[in-house]
Amino acid sequence: MTLSTRITTADRSASSAFDVIPTGATLAAEVRGVDLRYLDDRMFGLVDAWHQHSVLLVRGQSLSDQDLIAFSRRFGDLDWAPIQENGRRFVEGLPEIYIVSNVKVDGEAIGSLGDGEAVWHTDMSYLDVPPKASMLYSLEVPPQGGNTSFCSMYAVYDALPFPGSGSSTTAPTTAAAMSVRA
Repeated sequence: MTLSTRITTADRSASSAFDVIPTGATLAAEVRGVDLRYLDDRMFGLVDAWHQHSVLLVRGQSLSDQDLIAFSRRFGDLDWAPIQENGRRFVEGLPEIYIVSNVKVDGEAIGSLGDGEAVWHTDMSYLDVPPKASMLYSLEVPPQGGNTSFCSMYAVYDALPFPGSGSSTTAPTTAAAMSVRA
């Protein structure tokens, strides 16, 4: 099934339509035919697609740091990146951007996580009110590894037993429990 969003704009620098193609999995869809730098309010049907599919994949973008921040703000206020292993918090002057990379320059990792794979986690879940979303923008993708997995907590919740069935509806949130892929 393909959900097409066709919107006419006076400014033809933006595409007049884009397609949302579900992956067929529990969540996620690929968005085609859109340049994220030129979305105006009338073209921002991406929010509806995100609400429907939870994860959107948009390939072939060429965004500056400012473009990425501007696009991300269309979904709401942005949190600042957390402090990580190497003591860095964020890109100098751009507190909304957090670099995840295994690239080293002069022996020092340019990313906040060093050169290891991240374990299964939920971004910033330690906050009282965690962010409602995370944006990932890949500049370089390795030919092997570097995979990112997603889990639908809506599907997990829907699979829980009904209250009163005698089954527990709580789950531990230890690092060991969080490392299991759902």
